[in-house]
Amino acid sequence: MKKFIVLSLLAILVLAGCSSKSEESIIALDDYIKAYSDQGIPVDPEEKPMYEMAQAINGVIFYIDNSPVKIYEYESNKDRKNAVSNDPTMKDWPSSGRFILETNSQKAKEIFESVK
Repeated sequence: MKKFIVLSLLAILVLAGCSSKSEESIIALDDYIKAYSDQGIPVDPEEKPMYEMAQAINGVIFYIDNSPVKIYEYESNKDRKNAVSNDPTMKDWPSSGRFILETNSQKAKEIFESVK
């Protein structure tokens, strides 16, 4: 009887772990930096925008044709959505998972949206 209970609890834990949302953590800020670098755009990962003002946990800033490109990283997709709801100017910015892009550059938007 004890073995049955232990095995049942173990099966529940395994199923609960398999159904958790891990998609948010698949893409990292480094993946975006690499995508832009692969297109010949110089990106210094140490150059940070004032990401705290956007309620983000991290970010990077660089330039394409003298146009600033800022990528903000949030703790979760939910945190990003909360930040957007608190700042209406962000609602039209491209976003993907935990990340949001602030720029006027169409090329930057295309590269951002190509990262999967």
